[in-house]
Amino acid sequence: MVRLMKSFLVNSIYRYAGEVLTEPTKILVVDHHYDEENDVWPLQQLLDASTCKPEAHTLLFDMLIHDDRFAQYNPICEPWTMEWLQHEFEEENIIPDWTKKTVPFNFMINKERPHRIKLLKMIEDAQLTNFTYSLPWLSNPHTGVKPTDYMIGTETQMAQGIRSGSIRNSTNYKQLLQKNVFEPSCISLITEPPIYEKEAHLSEKVIMAIYGGTIPIFIGGWRCADALRIMGFDMFDDIVDHSYETLEDPWDRVTNAFHLNIELLESFTITDTVLKRMQCNLDLLTDGVFSKALNHLKKGPFNHDYQQ
Repeated sequence: MVRLMKSFLVNSIYRYAGEVLTEPTKILVVDHHYDEENDVWPLQQLLDASTCKPEAHTLLFDMLIHDDRFAQYNPICEPWTMEWLQHEFEEENIIPDWTKKTVPFNFMINKERPHRIKLLKMIEDAQLTNFTYSLPWLSNPHTGVKPTDYMIGTETQMAQGIRSGSIRNSTNYKQLLQKNVFEPSCISLITEPPIYEKEAHLSEKVIMAIYGGTIPIFIGGWRCADALRIMGFDMFDDIVDHSYETLEDPWDRVTNAFHLNIELLESFTITDTVLKRMQCNLDLLTDGVFSKALNHLKKGPFNHDYQQ
């Protein structure tokens, strides 16, 4: 009889609570997983407490690149969430319209995080005013950028953030963000949650940037543009300076992503050639590029039950 390997889920809310893995286990790492508040890696705590050698476990990372401390365990990196989001957006039957691009850039901030606050301050310090954005806060205590009120109606409003509940990311895009934030702009300033981890974390923000016909710049992200290049996407390296993405200091990545491209953020006009390249990116996405990348987990890791 074939015995299936046990599975364990580590995600953004997981905190080590004394669990001991007593046999080789498939550990699924989903979303960002470094505990910034306590300056610890819960996954490392879990591995250290295991009665097996850490190398005996199979680490499956929901991302394309991991260059940090768990690289020594040869993790399998695959974009499960991006594959799922790709299908979710396809079901919305979104019809793009990139004919009315009037501002250089956009940004979308929900949960308050240090690098997102820094982005707001850099925008204000640079005296940039020509942009579209989503900031669903009750108040902005950091800068003069006013909160937005893009809501479907069933969300839970917080002081600095919003909980969408059962509303899908694709629905938020189609009903709230497509016409108000993404399609009027040329560049998307993307603030994925992780900045301390050296791993390429991609999310619905990337999907929205591609559907919106924009060029992504990752504020603080580690090799996010590189991960998309690996998948075949055009990162517009002849236009954007992505050299920030491999800087060792995460705050250097944050500030350089912005300042190295400040001229684009001040004034950028889209051309037909760039639009054609954006269409190629959208075609690649809708052709199932992330589905094709799943080699080891054909059924997807979320079809199973996991301990947490």
